[in-house]
Amino acid sequence: MSLKKIFAITFSLLILSINFAFAEENSTILTPYSSGYNKYTNNPYGYEIILLDALELKEDIVSVKSRFESENVVVDILYDNFENSLDNITTYINYGNKGILRNPDFVITREYNHNFNGTNSHITLFERRKVKSDVPDRNYYAMIAFPRHNKEVITVFIKSAHPIYIDYIMPSFKLTNKAGTMKEDVIFKPVQKKFDEKTSVFFDNYFINNEKIDFGIFEPTYPTYDYRLKQLEQMFDYEFPVVLLYNSFVLPFKTDYMNLAKEQGKVVEYGLYTTDFIDGREVDITLDIIEGKYDDYLDRLAQSFNEYDYPVLFRLNNEMNGEWVWYSAHLVGKDTDLFIECWRYIYNKFKEHGVDNLLFVWNPNEKSFPGYAYNHYLNYYPGDEYVNIVGLTSYNTGNYYIGETWRSFAESYDHFYYDYVKRFEHPMMITEFSGASLGGNKSAWFEDMFNRITQYDRIKLAVLWNGQDYDMTKPEKPVSRNYRIDQEQDVIDAVRTGLERLK
Repeated sequence: MSLKKIFAITFSLLILSINFAFAEENSTILTPYSSGYNKYTNNPYGYEIILLDALELKEDIVSVKSRFESENVVVDILYDNFENSLDNITTYINYGNKGILRNPDFVITREYNHNFNGTNSHITLFERRKVKSDVPDRNYYAMIAFPRHNKEVITVFIKSAHPIYIDYIMPSFKLTNKAGTMKEDVIFKPVQKKFDEKTSVFFDNYFINNEKIDFGIFEPTYPTYDYRLKQLEQMFDYEFPVVLLYNSFVLPFKTDYMNLAKEQGKVVEYGLYTTDFIDGREVDITLDIIEGKYDDYLDRLAQSFNEYDYPVLFRLNNEMNGEWVWYSAHLVGKDTDLFIECWRYIYNKFKEHGVDNLLFVWNPNEKSFPGYAYNHYLNYYPGDEYVNIVGLTSYNTGNYYIGETWRSFAESYDHFYYDYVKRFEHPMMITEFSGASLGGNKSAWFEDMFNRITQYDRIKLAVLWNGQDYDMTKPEKPVSRNYRIDQEQDVIDAVRTGLERLK
């Protein structure tokens, strides 16, 4: 072999070695591939994909998904690992599609297995009606699942304003060996807003410059029987500055209720769900809102908030990553962009009307159900401009239901509070929480909670939930989770002592 050939081989090996080291150091790489296409390599998750070069790469939450986007097309590449769960590739496909099938606004048009250039995949094509005419509406969908093995899958999720031709958008995909460490996600930061004077004072006093933690309350009879709240405040020797009320698009702005809360100096945590009752059943109206069908309702609501002239903690569509709410993307085409569009639509509608007394509270559930990457809570984040406060929700549910266990306050909150702290610079609040009676010592749970909650120094407000859940599967509808804090004397004593200490 000639020296020239040996040198060429040695040089090639050196280049390959450098490229491999470069690939490990750079966890994701985007390079030109051919005319009109780029190659994207994700080393930590182990795949390569060829995509149209007109698609712009976004890696804000690259630990969850890599996004490629143009005006007409979005491609999300998601990674799921089910090693420590009951899920596998079969449940992922079948259970995921059940969510689509439950929503009449979405139709599965084809489902089939396909060998994609030597890599097996399962493809689901589905679509919905168009709801926007002024901009491209990506209402055609393709979910392409590439299982590495039974417990690990890469999903390419395509959304397009036109019928999807997969081979044109992504002519090649292959699984590769995993290497390197995933790069960091962005840190989300609130945008400073100009609120009216009363709202600014409340925001500053309770969230920005608050060196302690304050507590609000949900009392199910308030304000219809407002004397119950007064009894609670006397019982606990504590004046709750915030009360929680629930609303949906079925209900108008309850002027009398809101005015009573204002007269009593209570700031309302105004929960609003994008649901309505149509033909005798509750339905999600995300698409209808985006389409403008509820503009009259939103206009009246904005006017009511303007006339109200008092601070409001506006909690829109909380626990959106839980399949028990109709507006969860699991039930709305697996498309979290629709949740975000709906959120921004409502936000901008209020902005058009000059509403300046709403503090927008974005509030996922502690865990995502189902726990698939397309339903990850970060996919629902509407953007820094649209969120003033990050809300947290977790309950010690007790053990009435199979699969639920008694958890301490730290077991309920540690696992996601410290994740939120790394990802968000927003002030935080616990929007609702409590401990159930069945499964452990309830008074000891509250004693421990009051001792530990001050360790979560980013949380400035926590709203106690004084209510009960019922088992609706049984004729007698027994209490399944008793979250009341005003029944057992030892619980009353524990709550009163804890509130007194943290005043």
